[in-house]
This record gives sequence, structure tokens and C-alpha cells, in this order.
Amino acid sequence: MAMPPDREQEIARISDAMGRLRVLIGRRVIGRRVLDRVAPMLDLSDLDVLGLVPGQDGGEEVSVGDIARVLRIHPSRASRLVAELVEKGFLLRAVSQRDARRAVLLRSDSGNRICTEIRQMKREVIGEIVGDWPEADLADFARAFETFILSWEERLTPPPS
Repeated sequence: MAMPPDREQEIARISDAMGRLRVLIGRRVIGRRVLDRVAPMLDLSDLDVLGLVPGQDGGEEVSVGDIARVLRIHPSRASRLVAELVEKGFLLRAVSQRDARRAVLLRSDSGNRICTEIRQMKREVIGEIVGDWPEADLADFARAFETFILSWEERLTPPPS
């Protein structure tokens, strides 16, 4: 069954905008800006790792292997990134509460502070971008964008076997 022309045109607009968004994300525009202003001692891959590791108050346990898998990098690269963040004082190694043979990672207080500053900075950048939008447009966009991402994630998540 053919798609109505108006719907096809709107889907094409979304596709084109996603292409431009991919370029912006690929250039890590927000991440680079955050690093320049908040954490010049870190690099973009450090931000990726810090974003995956929970604070000391808990959450999912994360290991070096988990970081390698999620970031799709070689385990030795993940291990080096983690070691550098431990040495700089942003991460801590701990023992898993589920399996004492397993090492897990936690953000240190300074790692938590950096992550809080990063989240704040990202929100400021986004706030600047949508600053002159009418409230209704902002609410509509936030709802629609979240729905779009959730639907996408659901399609990418393999069903349980």
C-alpha cells in the first residue's frame, strides 16, 4: 500500500534532519564544548566512559567488559581508558556485590561532580538552542522526540530468547 504523499514528505524531512544531526553528533559538538569549559583534562572517550559508570550510590554494576561492549571498543582499549580515569581520580574500582570475583567501577566524588557539570552544560546548550521557542512547541518537540527515540530503541532491542 502506498504512503500518502504528505506523510512521505514529512518522513523525508525527518530523515534529512537525522542526517544533519548525525553529522553534529559525529563531530561531538556539545561534548567538545563541555570539555573546553568544564573538563579540559578529559577527552571525548573519557566522557563516554564516565557516562556509563554509576555513582557511588549504586545502580547497575558496570565492568570494564561492559564498557567495551557498549562502546564497541576492544577490551584492552576500555581497560586503558578506565585505568586513566582511575589514575586521574574520576573512577574507583570496587568488588561486585553479586560476585566477589568480579571487579566493577564506580564514579568517585570528582567523577560525579564532572558528570553533574556536564549534564548541566548540555542542558544549557540545548536551552540556548530552543530558548526562543514557544513553550507549546518545546513541549511538543520533547514529547515527540522522546517517543521517536523510545520507538527506535524498542526496534533495536532484540526480543528475549
